[in-house]
Amino acid sequence: MTRTIQDVMAEHKAAKERGARLVAEMETIADIERDLTPGERERLDRIQRGADRAIAEANELDAEWRQMIVNGGPGIIAVRGVPGDYPERSARSGERGQALDLIERSAATAGHVFTHDAAEYVTRQVERDESPTGEVARWIHVAGDPAYRSAFRKLVADPLNGHRLFTDAELRAFQAAQTFSRAMSLTDAAGGYMVPMVLDPAVILTGSGTSNANLRRVFTNRVIAGEAWNGVSGSTTAEWVAEAAQVADKSPTLVQPTIPVHKWDVFVPFSVEVGDDAANFETEIVRVMTDARDNLEATAFIAGSGVGQPTGLVTATLAVGGNIVPTATADAIVAADVFSLKSALPGRYRGNAAFLANDDIYDRLRQITAGINPDAWITGDPSGQQRLTGKLMYESSEMDGVITATAGNDPCLIYGDLSRYYVIDRAGSSRVELVPHLFSPTNQRPTLSRGFILWGRTGGNLVDTAAVRILRA
Repeated sequence: MTRTIQDVMAEHKAAKERGARLVAEMETIADIERDLTPGERERLDRIQRGADRAIAEANELDAEWRQMIVNGGPGIIAVRGVPGDYPERSARSGERGQALDLIERSAATAGHVFTHDAAEYVTRQVERDESPTGEVARWIHVAGDPAYRSAFRKLVADPLNGHRLFTDAELRAFQAAQTFSRAMSLTDAAGGYMVPMVLDPAVILTGSGTSNANLRRVFTNRVIAGEAWNGVSGSTTAEWVAEAAQVADKSPTLVQPTIPVHKWDVFVPFSVEVGDDAANFETEIVRVMTDARDNLEATAFIAGSGVGQPTGLVTATLAVGGNIVPTATADAIVAADVFSLKSALPGRYRGNAAFLANDDIYDRLRQITAGINPDAWITGDPSGQQRLTGKLMYESSEMDGVITATAGNDPCLIYGDLSRYYVIDRAGSSRVELVPHLFSPTNQRPTLSRGFILWGRTGGNLVDTAAVRILRA
């Protein structure tokens, strides 16, 4: 009997649901707040192997039914009548469509690390990708492949021999990732493996809930395929003109901001037990990677020098003298200073403007009560977000929180359109080199631990310096 496309899609859906069910069962066991018994650990390993098989099978069936659509296989005319979520997917075509499918499946099967916010972020990057060959979609198609994720797990558990345990689907996925890396010139003398999409700190940071992650949501994020982001910025003016009158020369003043991406790295040690436990490994390694890169970015996006690292928002703002608004009294801040700061921002930026400061500065402002109507000072909105004089307040612990006579106190309070600060991540640049064994520094004996040498490329800068003002106390 000839297998139709409906048969293949039904088998794919069953394998996908089986994999999701096993992943959920793994998470239930991994959430036990005590050391697992030998029996529980054996059961977890058995479930892990079953989940790997189900994910690999679903991946192969997914490729099979898509190929049947391309080749016009049996049952292709009836595809749109298949129940479930397949009609939408069958309408998608090309690299971008497959990338969006992978994002959906990853959010369904790896929700403990790949959150809804992270899925939304990468979806937006696919939709915004303006490269002629869709490099962002290609990266997601390769790094988001469940077979590549399972292959990566095996390499982590056994860096020396994990590749010998690859299934056919895992081998193809791994080879595709290596080919993509070479094509994108991501490899260098250090080599390394591409980090799976669901573990990539550039993606996870957008949904981690940290202070820096919240800033990433306020800033404009872009994923690029090259060494730098190149934009066009400028302005002109409009005019009223009489009938048949000659128009004025309104040639715009254009600048072409360029934001290079800079290399960052972090070393992440982990025990062999964590490496053997796939569910616990993903949770723990994402937590450690996110924390390390979060701290690195938190400083760079605010005060980075721009030399070998992003140019910080404060650094870029202070570079333009007209952006600095002094307080009425040195080393002090009163309510009137806040309104002076707001009025110094050009009108065209005020609609999307917000405040940014250390929370200690906000606490000082909360204590200002004389002559202030509380309903017009610091208030909350239905979402729980606080507002200062009706404008959103964002917090950065990297900004100055103390006003003293011995400091310049420049980054006291920022006001402006924060979306004019661009964060640039290079697609697929998060890579890892696995260290099979770590040794004690005292006696050079193995510690039964392994290590990640993780690196990637990120940039940042303010593309329109007129969009932000800073208060100097």
